[in-house]
Amino acid sequence: MNQQEKMLIAAERMRLKREKEQREENEFYQRITTGWQWLLFKIVVGLCTTMVVVSTIEVLVDGPTKKISEQACKIDRDWEYTWHKVLDIEGCMFSPYIVDWSNRKESSLKMTYSPIFRSPKKLSFSAQLNETTTKEVVEMRQMSMFNWFPAFQLFLLIPLLTFIFKRQKPWFNFARIASMVIIFPGMLMVIFFTLL
Repeated sequence: MNQQEKMLIAAERMRLKREKEQREENEFYQRITTGWQWLLFKIVVGLCTTMVVVSTIEVLVDGPTKKISEQACKIDRDWEYTWHKVLDIEGCMFSPYIVDWSNRKESSLKMTYSPIFRSPKKLSFSAQLNETTTKEVVEMRQMSMFNWFPAFQLFLLIPLLTFIFKRQKPWFNFARIASMVIIFPGMLMVIFFTLL
């Protein structure tokens, strides 16, 4: 057997190996884009896309507003923010500047709720700047989807973009698994903590 025959045999083995790998890759892609796995992924896509719309409405549209009493505002000493006073109101965290909170006008506290979930969204009050001037202070709820806009919505769009741009590429499988293992449970956690 000469050198040329050895090269032809090696080339044929490589071609057969590539064909086998391509066939296995095609079978794997077919398996993950059909059946119960694909149905589950489509459900995750639908739920995440719905939550993008709902959370955007929650952030951009205000629901009802009501006055709240001074006694409803409990100072949370477990948290320390520099130059901020951390308040626990109805189980939600707000952190206005200490100067604004110290100069607040009595009975000017108002809570704005979200339109769909009816969870506390914004704390607003009047702060006395000097004897003649006041300013309206609006503080968004901390550690919630209200102050994670638009990062939270972009995060939730990953499953939809994966579904739209599905390709037989490694990134597709990675994004599909990340959507079901990280993004969907993360969305459920944010909803749970927003509703608390």
